[in-house]
Amino acid sequence: MTEHIVFYGKGGVGTSTIVSNVSAALVEAGFRILQIGCGPLGDSSSTLNGGFGVTTVWDQYIQHGAVSFDTVVQRGFKDIYCIELGNAQTDNTLSGTVQALDLLLQHDLIASLSPDFVLYDLSGDQLGVLPFLFERIDVHRVFAVTTADFKSLTTVNALLQKLDRYAENHVAVPFGGLIPNRIASSFEESFVSDFAKQLGVHTLGRIPRSLLVRQCELYGKSIIEASPLSSQSYYYRRLANQITDEARTLSIKKSPHPLSKVKLHSWAFEWADRLYAIENGLVTDGAAI
Repeated sequence: MTEHIVFYGKGGVGTSTIVSNVSAALVEAGFRILQIGCGPLGDSSSTLNGGFGVTTVWDQYIQHGAVSFDTVVQRGFKDIYCIELGNAQTDNTLSGTVQALDLLLQHDLIASLSPDFVLYDLSGDQLGVLPFLFERIDVHRVFAVTTADFKSLTTVNALLQKLDRYAENHVAVPFGGLIPNRIASSFEESFVSDFAKQLGVHTLGRIPRSLLVRQCELYGKSIIEASPLSSQSYYYRRLANQITDEARTLSIKKSPHPLSKVKLHSWAFEWADRLYAIENGLVTDGAAI
């Protein structure tokens, strides 16, 4: 059975890097993988294709009036299937993404590939796509990628609010957990972990900040491909294992509880006070965490 997994994060937090490395780790483990980039640029899977973008569904549809396996499916690292939806040349990016997805479904292109996992890479400005995606596809889990900055965390909170509203009139789509990315210190790890605790969700294995990621991306490759024996590759493989375990768990954990605007800012002020205490020597480094 094909399992559909959505990854979402604020623009710039490294969601595409996470998705591509998870795809590479899963295909290494013997799974048949399809990665679908939902952004307008068609570059979600570039590090699986030597640094090059993939011709988008909409580019092909506009040029030829139709889409097919040969025109929109690119085989990347170890034969990972890559599809990029692109933009329907409309002022409404959300509408364009949904229309491109409908084209894939109309031509049965996803099912024809028989993947074990389909990984969807959604950028921060595509939160509104989720309900349309849920109505068309049986999504098994949604994961949120975040860095240790407040705006990224508020994006996660907005995602959980969206899932909450959807569940009011539909079958709830389970939230798989929070993926801390580019974590550079114990403070940042504690910051994200405490936020997850406030929401009633768990975190998956953190991905540390590393210049190796940037280096491999400049080569147009994932960490798994370019530096398979590095310690950084271990973090992505561990994350891929956690994601498959989470996605294949039949039971649904307790639903998250997103914070209200007041509670969110109250939590932020508490952490601001802790940082003030550390910076001004009122407590020793780490004691306020």
